[in-house]
Amino acid sequence: MSLKKLLPVLLVLFTLGTLRAQELIVGGEFATRFDNREYSGNTFDVSQTLFSARLTPYLGIEWQQKNRLIVGVEMLQHFGQHTGEGDAFLSDVKPVMYYQFRTRKVHAAAGIFTRDQLMGDYGHAIFSDSTTFYHSRLAGFMGRYISAERDNTFVEAAIDWEGMQGVDSREKFRIVTAGRYTLESGFYFGYGFSMLHFAGALNNKNVTDNMILNAHLGWTFKTKFEYDLKARFLMAPQRARTAKPGWATPCGAEIDFSISRWGLKLENELYLGENLQPYLDIVSNPDTGATFRQEGLYAGERFYSTTEHIYNRTWLGYTQSFFKNTVSVDAGILFHYDGTGLGTSQQVKLSVSLERLFRIGGRSKADI
Repeated sequence: MSLKKLLPVLLVLFTLGTLRAQELIVGGEFATRFDNREYSGNTFDVSQTLFSARLTPYLGIEWQQKNRLIVGVEMLQHFGQHTGEGDAFLSDVKPVMYYQFRTRKVHAAAGIFTRDQLMGDYGHAIFSDSTTFYHSRLAGFMGRYISAERDNTFVEAAIDWEGMQGVDSREKFRIVTAGRYTLESGFYFGYGFSMLHFAGALNNKNVTDNMILNAHLGWTFKTKFEYDLKARFLMAPQRARTAKPGWATPCGAEIDFSISRWGLKLENELYLGENLQPYLDIVSNPDTGATFRQEGLYAGERFYSTTEHIYNRTWLGYTQSFFKNTVSVDAGILFHYDGTGLGTSQQVKLSVSLERLFRIGGRSKADI
């Protein structure tokens, strides 16, 4: 998005500010992520190194301490890309623009907003680490209700319109919802759910409905260390309407365990079950046996496509925030076992979040 195209939107915001608003919002989000994946011993994912930076400056208006109108731009650069003369300045530039309503119990947004406004536990089977970083914007609506008694008891839902029907694209949208109920003893139960309707790529025309449910219960407690024990039930009903009539209903169970102190954390996730991504490669023509790959169909970790009925993920790392939680660092090593071999991933993440409000205009009657 060029500055010339952004200028009219900014003028509208300033006009609204002089008429009704109380605060001018100026802020920015920065994140950089290094992920060196060494998966030569594994079958269900490939080795690669992902190294990128993302900057999202934004400007907005807040009025009556509940309403916000935000406009910004997300700028993404994959390190090492566009190094030749005449190449594009950035890997990708996309808009952020949304209305937000926030109270103690209710949070709603409409437009193109950032993924960090979701707070549900969806799990790595629904959203992988790379999905949450590289698909950091949602286009649509979201709403959440938080219990007045407990901050960690809530229910939320959102729709993300990822693709429209057109000459160069097919329809694609995702509905997600999550919830959690927490008891005073530290026990909790909840769920995460995703439903993706994917009309496929232009070259295959296959329509796929892909759902996945992550129901879980757990217990958090603290002694000298902080512990979190969790059991998950995963079920992924899905169908490829054109290629394979009928529904597939793979399922499995997962046990998660984490222990942390001083920013150090050991986390282990053990999945036992079926291949949750059976339509990653689909037979499109039974006569010829030709296959096509459904890229973009699954947003979860590719290791959940294991046919060995096991996937174990172990994280050993350090997570800490500094300077009044404006700077966060997350670094460590991941071990993946998919039933065929052991792979590792070295990760370093750094994020910065800054925001400041400036009072503008006079007080309206509604504010008095």
